[in-house]
Amino acid sequence: MSDNEVVKKYPISAVRYGMGKEIQLYKDELVVTSLEEGHEIRLPLEELKRLILTPGDPTPSKLVLMADLTDGETIILAEGMSNAKDFRALLPHLQELHPDLELDPPDMGEQLRQALNTKRAWSLTCYGSIVLICVLLYLLYLAVAFLGTHHP
Repeated sequence: MSDNEVVKKYPISAVRYGMGKEIQLYKDELVVTSLEEGHEIRLPLEELKRLILTPGDPTPSKLVLMADLTDGETIILAEGMSNAKDFRALLPHLQELHPDLELDPPDMGEQLRQALNTKRAWSLTCYGSIVLICVLLYLLYLAVAFLGTHHP
């Protein structure tokens, strides 16, 4: 291979969120891209000391991902990340590549799993309530129609 050829690296894991935003994990670096804002953050894995995941300020379901670096600096990697499912799938790969990485909260994967289960349960409850209300309204309509036809 010559020096002029570009080597295409494929991510081990990728998390897409928002319009044109993505977190990509390679075997030696973490890349956060934002096409809207036109910036890209590339962090070698050995520079990462700790990943911090917090709920968003106005909307808790839109997560904020921050990183503490080995030089003592803390940077915001992603704001408004809403793809908890794919981010949870990225965590084992990240911990395998960088076993010394600290997570804040320490049980980040478990908390994301619980959040996804809670969201799923809440959605089912809402949909179930709407279906129940529709069925009750239909039964009320049938009762009124029945009484209306048999009442002189």
